[in-house]
Amino acid sequence: MTEDILNSLMAILNLEIIIETALVVLITSLFVFGLHRLFDFLAVRFPRHRVQISSTFPILRLLVWFGIMLLIVTMVIRPEMNTLVALSATVGVAFGLGSQELVKNVLAGVMVLIDRPFRVGDMIRVNSFYGEVVQIGLATSRIHTFDDSIISIPNGLLLNTPFSNSKSVELTEQVVIEFSLPARIDVGEIKELMEEAALCSPYVYRKKPVVVLVEDRFDYCFLSHFKVKAYVMDVRFERLIASDITERIKADILSRDILPKNFPMPWGISVSGNTDSVRAPVSN
Repeated sequence: MTEDILNSLMAILNLEIIIETALVVLITSLFVFGLHRLFDFLAVRFPRHRVQISSTFPILRLLVWFGIMLLIVTMVIRPEMNTLVALSATVGVAFGLGSQELVKNVLAGVMVLIDRPFRVGDMIRVNSFYGEVVQIGLATSRIHTFDDSIISIPNGLLLNTPFSNSKSVELTEQVVIEFSLPARIDVGEIKELMEEAALCSPYVYRKKPVVVLVEDRFDYCFLSHFKVKAYVMDVRFERLIASDITERIKADILSRDILPKNFPMPWGISVSGNTDSVRAPVSN
């Protein structure tokens, strides 16, 4: 029986089958590359549907390669059943012993594509990394951070580590900007000022409401803590809308001279929520 299997393997490893397999893989690679470029073009051409278009490609790529592997085995190689079983067992043992991490990451990648806890275009936070998912591969996934860095994360880590997904299949996302001001200010005037500043931002999504919340806090002195909640039209503008609203509110507060005179403590502005925390103290 062993001799029959060896003869079958020698028959598989002939030059004709190798060339045919290489050609099929090459043509499929070119097809997948062209498909990727097409999806990138469609995502740019139809920005409102960018997330849906980008998130479809990883699944389509997996299906294409799975179908091609099936085609190569059944139509090109056509091994005998005994040979196929023996070869599968050998490959399985080799991968199990020598490439445990790789196998774990590949299986996790398949689970990510099937279960879809996040998709291409989503904003996720994994440990200390926060950014947009730009690629979901079989072994690793990549996120693009606001520092313009590409972070590659093993899929096995994503499957076993808690992570947050700021949005799912939507371009819009809520951004929260926080302000701490002296408690003696006119709360009504400040809330109106903040809402107006948020609505005037060119990055705000006006079909969703802008909300300003206030609560009292004590930090060496009594403070009024404001939260401006607004939706950004595209998650890629998350930092830009936070910066723009902050600048507008600071300019309006200083120009209207509504802060108490000789206030002993500095007041500050912070951006939080889906963005990384940022605090910029401003003296009155």
